[in-house]
Amino acid sequence: MKINKNVLGFLVLVFIMLKGTDCNAQINDSIKFDNGFLHYHEYGSKNLPAIILLTGGPGNHYYQLEEMALKMSSKYRCILLEQRGTGKSMPTPFDSTTVNIKLVTKDLKTLMDGLNLKKSIVLGHSWGGMLAMNFAAQYPEYVKHLILIAPGPHKDAKSGFEVLFANRIHTRSFEEEHRLKLLGKLIELNEADSLDIIESQKLSRRAYLYANPLPDSLFLKVNAKRNQKTMALLWADIINNFDVSESLNNFKGQIDVISGRQDVVGFYSYELKQDFPNTKLYWINECGHFPMYEQPSEFYGILFKVLDEKGK
Repeated sequence: MKINKNVLGFLVLVFIMLKGTDCNAQINDSIKFDNGFLHYHEYGSKNLPAIILLTGGPGNHYYQLEEMALKMSSKYRCILLEQRGTGKSMPTPFDSTTVNIKLVTKDLKTLMDGLNLKKSIVLGHSWGGMLAMNFAAQYPEYVKHLILIAPGPHKDAKSGFEVLFANRIHTRSFEEEHRLKLLGKLIELNEADSLDIIESQKLSRRAYLYANPLPDSLFLKVNAKRNQKTMALLWADIINNFDVSESLNNFKGQIDVISGRQDVVGFYSYELKQDFPNTKLYWINECGHFPMYEQPSEFYGILFKVLDEKGK
């Protein structure tokens, strides 16, 4: 069987990136919680200021933010959590009683208590930004500084996600939308091959990125493995119960938001700024939902600037 050279190159790149995610962390460990073990990864010296990093999804694998943790580890002790219901952090039983907003939020307290961290910078991307906001609202005494990267909605999640879905559709042509639906049916019927799955993932992700066509190198960085069951459980809870429009006032520290100007969820950042005027909002041009990978130079310039200013 002959394999197209471009396909072979793509698969080799996938293998290299996935293999690398298991060997870069300086420390891999876990902390016991009521329904199992909460796994985490540390990068950087324990003597450096601590930052907890929260990936998006919900349900995304931790390695989606590992490159960020590595880049920051020369100045900060980066703690990258495998959130409950992702990676190795699997609860028993695995259902709505063990995977919900209340418990995934409490896990951050469990993590910090287990690591003897009295207070930490908390950084969250997308859904991770929502989780970070909820943690700051529920446990404000644990949060030193809140950094949100392209965060999800802070209130009225059902309405907010309806707008997001409409935005996503309008980023694709009629032909692309039709193809995406067809691929979705093939996947649902278990009739899709590996290239069909990759094509579907690329079409889905393109709505979140400025570059078009989407480079394979960028696609691999943003297309993290996702636990679909965790996503479904948390999604239902988010739609019905997530709202920090009042409770986030419990947090008196600094909130910094970094978002792409062309991000389909960028309006969430604007709405957060409206409700919390003291929030500092930074926009990056020619950038979608993943500024750390789409415009890394500008992103890290902003990120280290806000961290340095807060540290003074």
